[in-house]
Amino acid sequence: MEERWITSVGIDLGTSTTKWILSGLKVVRSSGDGALPRVAITDRVIRYASELYPTPLKHGSEIDAEALIRLMAAEYGRAGITPEGIHSGAVIITGETAAKTNAGELIGRLARGAGTFVAAAAGADLEALLAGRGSGAADYSRRTGKMVVNVDIGGGTANAAWFRSGELTASATLHIGGRLIRLGADGEVLYAAEPLRRWLEPEGAGALRAGGRLDFPALREICRRMAAGLVAYIGGPHGQPAVGGIEALLVSRPEPHKELPVPEEIWISGGVGALMRADPPASLQETARYGDIGPLLAAMLREEALACPVPLRPAEQQERATVIGVGTQTTELSGATMYLDAGALPLRGVPAVVCGLPEEHASEAEDAAGLRQSLQAAVKRGASLYGAVPADPPFALVLRGDCCSYRRLQRLAAEVTGAYASAAPDASVLLVVCESDMAKALGQQLARRSKDAGLRMVCLDQLRPEEGDYLDIGLPLGEELVPVVRRTLIFQLEGGGTDPAPGKEGGRE
Repeated sequence: MEERWITSVGIDLGTSTTKWILSGLKVVRSSGDGALPRVAITDRVIRYASELYPTPLKHGSEIDAEALIRLMAAEYGRAGITPEGIHSGAVIITGETAAKTNAGELIGRLARGAGTFVAAAAGADLEALLAGRGSGAADYSRRTGKMVVNVDIGGGTANAAWFRSGELTASATLHIGGRLIRLGADGEVLYAAEPLRRWLEPEGAGALRAGGRLDFPALREICRRMAAGLVAYIGGPHGQPAVGGIEALLVSRPEPHKELPVPEEIWISGGVGALMRADPPASLQETARYGDIGPLLAAMLREEALACPVPLRPAEQQERATVIGVGTQTTELSGATMYLDAGALPLRGVPAVVCGLPEEHASEAEDAAGLRQSLQAAVKRGASLYGAVPADPPFALVLRGDCCSYRRLQRLAAEVTGAYASAAPDASVLLVVCESDMAKALGQQLARRSKDAGLRMVCLDQLRPEEGDYLDIGLPLGEELVPVVRRTLIFQLEGGGTDPAPGKEGGRE
């Protein structure tokens, strides 16, 4: 058994704060008698955690990109590492920051400058998933078998993720957060988020407009309603009674008319979760010590916890839950066998198209016809979904099915080459991902058939991306190891399950 450590970075640009961590990922490569080598990440250790910095903004609607890039450069220096020493990781923009005008441009710049392999992603459901993993809730549910909901409450949103036995079963996000109202020490309203103002109308929402003024009892009542509504919503049928139209604050929601799972425990992470351990504010001045309502919202959640029939407590990890999830939970490895042409990697943001391989037919002609039908349908779907945006490669072809005989492998390579050439005639890279351990043999067959067309080949295995996932594939870490980030935006299905939606970019491990 061989083992090595690689370095992963996690960057979380939130509504209120920006956080950054370096993690060590232990990679173990093993092989059994006559078996192909296997690689897996068996341990994750946080090696460096930055301070919590205020997310720099310009004019309120734009992230200060230059300030953030300088901040990241300084943090690399403090951690004693250069971007070239990073092997894996992710950048995620969360909460209200994801809606800023230059968010998409910024994550691209940060990703390009953060090392040889960093993925960039954003999305409320992704944030809920990563925070639940980083907070410890997912692992706790795996160890106990309990249904645990982790609610990560930051400046702009509350991201809830339900876990049973370590697996995500549902997620939802609401406009509830500490910086939805920004305050002066005298109660002057400097900013109030529009969704919150709409929710409170007609009950004095006019006072929430910039320049308005709120006294301590009024702020306390607003925070009490937010906390009570949140707890009632996530607590399920055994939670408290529904509070005045809290569904109006939903950003992302479960499948319509489907009940959320009833949790056995509720964990609160994020900046508000950390404040739950502090003494509650007793005045406007104490409430506004960070320029917002975060301390008072945390205090109201503590009060709701006393009356909630479901145990409710701060998470094991609070303020850094999301960035821990980003930095330690986003990497997978391909490595039993692979085929790579020089210069084809790294690749970023390649959407996955899944092709289920039909069972092998005894007749070679009928087997080839079955493969052709399945592959042509898959690449046609890929071209339709993703062909409008110029990219090279336009999509990754994911092959589901068992290892092939050598004769079938030849037929498969011929049909893949033909189908891909018709669907992506301008591509210079063909990316194939195999569920089974056949990437090297298949890649060699594909390369031989594609040589005249000038296609560079990347063929990986031991991975199982879903339709609509986005793949970021890094530079090789040695001869037989490639890091992969698989990003998925989670949507709800019947029964509280989850599945990716084709064509929607998001992020997941």
